Amino acid sequence: MGNRKRFTEALQRASEFLWSEQWKEAIRHYRRALKEFPNDPTALRDYAWALYQAGELDEAGEVYRRLIELEPEEPLHYERLARLSERDGRYDEAARFYAQAAELYRQRGEEKKEIAMLEASAQLRPENLAVLERLHEHFLRRGDVEKAVTAAVWLAYLYQEKEPEKSVEVCRRTQRLAPTDRRLAQVMYLLQTGRPIPKPSAGGDFTALEEAVAQVQGQEQTKHDESTNPMAVAQQKAMSSLAELAFEGLSPEAAILVGQALDAQSRGDLEVAASAYEQLLAQGVSNPAIHFSLGLIYKEQMRFEEAIAQFHQAMADEALQLANHVALGECYQAEGLFDKALKHFLEAVKVIDMTTVRRDQVPELIRVYEGLAQNLVNTGHPERMEQIIQSLVLFLNQRGWEEEVIKARRRLGGLVRNGPILSLAEIISLPNAQEVMRSIALAQEYMRRRRYYAALEELAWAIGKAPFYLPLHSMLGHLLLESDNLEGALAKFRMIARTYEVRGQIDLALATYRQVLELSPLDVEIHRQMIDVLVQRGEIDEALTLYLEMADAYYQMAQTDRARETYVEALRLAPRGSDDRQWKIRLYHRMGDLDMMRLDWAAAVKDYEEIMRLDPTDEKAALALYRLYPKLGRPQLGLAVLDRLLKHYLAQRKVKKAIEILKKLLEDEEDSIALHYRLAQLYLHLGMREEAIQELDILGGLQLDAGLTDEAIETVERLLMLDPPDRESYAEFYRELTGGKEPPVPASASD
Repeated sequence: MGNRKRFTEALQRASEFLWSEQWKEAIRHYRRALKEFPNDPTALRDYAWALYQAGELDEAGEVYRRLIELEPEEPLHYERLARLSERDGRYDEAARFYAQAAELYRQRGEEKKEIAMLEASAQLRPENLAVLERLHEHFLRRGDVEKAVTAAVWLAYLYQEKEPEKSVEVCRRTQRLAPTDRRLAQVMYLLQTGRPIPKPSAGGDFTALEEAVAQVQGQEQTKHDESTNPMAVAQQKAMSSLAELAFEGLSPEAAILVGQALDAQSRGDLEVAASAYEQLLAQGVSNPAIHFSLGLIYKEQMRFEEAIAQFHQAMADEALQLANHVALGECYQAEGLFDKALKHFLEAVKVIDMTTVRRDQVPELIRVYEGLAQNLVNTGHPERMEQIIQSLVLFLNQRGWEEEVIKARRRLGGLVRNGPILSLAEIISLPNAQEVMRSIALAQEYMRRRRYYAALEELAWAIGKAPFYLPLHSMLGHLLLESDNLEGALAKFRMIARTYEVRGQIDLALATYRQVLELSPLDVEIHRQMIDVLVQRGEIDEALTLYLEMADAYYQMAQTDRARETYVEALRLAPRGSDDRQWKIRLYHRMGDLDMMRLDWAAAVKDYEEIMRLDPTDEKAALALYRLYPKLGRPQLGLAVLDRLLKHYLAQRKVKKAIEILKKLLEDEEDSIALHYRLAQLYLHLGMREEAIQELDILGGLQLDAGLTDEAIETVERLLMLDPPDRESYAEFYRELTGGKEPPVPASASD
């Protein structure tokens, strides 16, 4: 058994050096502590972290392997071991550890972390069927089109040789989510023609799939046919709607006018077309397609105010909303009203962008666009707004803009990892947006190949082109992290978070602060900043969770008084949480545990008494009080708490639980007369004769050793009434104790 005092002193010194980032000294003191208690999980966890920071990666890996042996159900150990293995280039091993961490997170119900681990595993070794199947199910459930399609193509590739029917099934299921996706159609085409599906690229490049289909068809194909701009598509839809309208109950005069308008518009005779549309409206024939078509004519004739009125009335048709916003933006731009023009161009991009994200992300994306529009209008100069408008217009009018939307969204996914969604409008409105996006793609590929200097050069160029676009700085932070510059990465992430907060982009600020805490969990100032922001936003449960993390950070730094103060602060906030009673119980448990470690028995008693007031059936608190009251000279209070807990379990018919509690307590107090008495009484009450005899025998011996002769005589009488197998020896013993008195006879024997 180790020396607890030496262990505690060494651990405290190690924590101090850990906080001051003196890794070598921290390691030395952790080794001293572990000589006393080599299997202490807390010491081992912090020791492994210090080794990692000091660059002693092999030993850090060994410690994490020991932790896995000690705590095989703790996913964090597998996750960190995976990162070490990945860093050393042992990708198969890393992928396996990521998958094991994912399974343990799944068992805990922590789906977000499970999916993150599965994605990390799949990125290293995408051929793992079990991992891909789980990811595919998750992406389908969440409506994440891009990731679901990528997983489906991989699964189809892996299934095709031995289970081709599964390849078809996985594509069909994914097509329910993405019925028009070109890649799924290409995979189905190859399956239907009996041709092999090429191995997908780990970077999400489907060129090989395109080429395989082109080869089968025997002709060169581009990735997409030339796309038509939104205005032309909407104009065709409007004309089709009007053609159908002519046959749907219009008066003969109105039907003739519709025909005249369509004919004149198709010939470019705008005056005749406008006159026909105006006559239809004068007759009370109102339809979004009429308003849209007339608006286009007015716009062409530079009658912008009249065009604007028509486009607003055409908004009722969702199919025309994209083109309406583009047209309104162009009209306001022509009138020099750049703030209104910008608003509608952003709305146009938002309509497109909402088709690229999961359904559950749409409300968040809408909030992002609202904040972006307000921020640009409030802070932008006319020249800046005009430049942004020009960028958006060029993007929407370029060839293949739909494909560029998908590419841009994919690039955004790599810019901010595990954070709130970014707007497509912000990146495509950058000066030289296409060049910046190509640079992002190249930097991401360099990072994937671990060519960090090349990635740094590419990012430096991109930041030079768009210095205020913070996701680029976030990507630089991740690059610094992957190239082992932790301090540089932390400084970068702190700067990004503060800038987001100043800009009022709170979701992104919080996500970036969280990245800082993942890298530097003892940074209590970041905890404090996040708590203040969350309280201001009314997100009290999240703030309380951070209080718990901050208190834990203080504890790890051996600042137990500050840790307790943090819990007290959280208690003041708890009534505003979603379930104040449960939050208070949770906080008092943490305080009680801390006060026990501080050997402050009186404070710990108050903590656990508060819990019992909130929940009289809390087992952990009841047992803690049972052990604490004797330390304050009040053992009877402890027994009273224990009796109430046992009565509760008996009332709930949880007999086994009551017995387990008494047996567990007896492991530490094997000579406790009170505990043996209660266990014997419980056995008697339940009719468990043999167990009762055994307990009464032990109880009688303990009572005699304690000089409680009268109580021992009463215990032996109870034994005799149970007619034990060695009754005569108990009878003789009874005579000795009572000076020759005859022992009682069981009812069955007297009959």
